[in-house]
Amino acid sequence: MKKGITFAVRFEIRLTVKNNKEYRIPYLGLKAGNHHYEFQLTDEFFEVFEFSEIHRATIEAEVSLEKQSTMMILEFALSGSVHSECDHCGDALEMGIQTQQQIIVKFGDQTSEGDDDILILGPNEHEIDLAHYLYEYSHLALPARHVHADEALCNADALKRLALYKVDQTANTQWAALKNLNYEDPEDNEFFDEEE
Repeated sequence: MKKGITFAVRFEIRLTVKNNKEYRIPYLGLKAGNHHYEFQLTDEFFEVFEFSEIHRATIEAEVSLEKQSTMMILEFALSGSVHSECDHCGDALEMGIQTQQQIIVKFGDQTSEGDDDILILGPNEHEIDLAHYLYEYSHLALPARHVHADEALCNADALKRLALYKVDQTANTQWAALKNLNYEDPEDNEFFDEEE
């Protein structure tokens, strides 16, 4: 349990040291109304996060902040491309990603996270750090499988090797031998005959 606590503290320090202020929005001085921000998420941005699944990317993030008297509404629109490896053949792959997300920021007695899309900021806060949200939404936009859109783009040599080890899914070999058994239990027949 101590390892988990130590890790969390070390990770938080690393983020604070490497993360610059360009992803932080000071909201105390903002007038009520709409405000727009643009961010470029590149390799350097994702290097800050130790367990990032994204290593090479070019993502444009547009954030719209609507400030009201009792809350703020943040709209995120991310689009761009992420470089990865194809799960099928292992070759380099460029995937397009696109997502839209929303956070509602409320003001309360202390800072805490409500539901997935609600953040409560205490009276001592004066800015909101968007880095974690940009990181999270970029990962949520990734497809579950990283594969080429067309199998013709996959590495031909890798596909030939995969074909050698392909298992025939149509025949269930585990139970195929049981189909050939011709078994009849005479006791079962006598039992049913007696009841009749």
